[in-house]
Amino acid sequence: MKILVGGWFTLPRLGRDDFLLLMRQGVKYDKAMGFKMDSETDLESAVRTIRSATREEVELTVRCLVCGKEACEGCPYSALCDRRKVSSMCLCADHSPEKGVYGLYVKALSGTIVS
Repeated sequence: MKILVGGWFTLPRLGRDDFLLLMRQGVKYDKAMGFKMDSETDLESAVRTIRSATREEVELTVRCLVCGKEACEGCPYSALCDRRKVSSMCLCADHSPEKGVYGLYVKALSGTIVS
């Protein structure tokens, strides 16, 4: 199961205990949209809970800070990246530093930092 951090996703019907555990771990729920993990979510615990409840492996992905697309596809660091522990602000292959748009990333990132 692939889950985009910061995006809405669906899960099969969960038992009451698993649902409540996800809520305590900071996973958001909306009846119409489904579930969402964000910066307030304990990602390690939530992934463990979802894996246990669904009996499926869970792969986290992140969005490109510049364009909003999934950033993990084609990333040269994908095999080494632990998305439960890194920033959810990344660059996709189209906007990687090698493409000369690193300045856009820095500019977009500076807009998200509140002093």
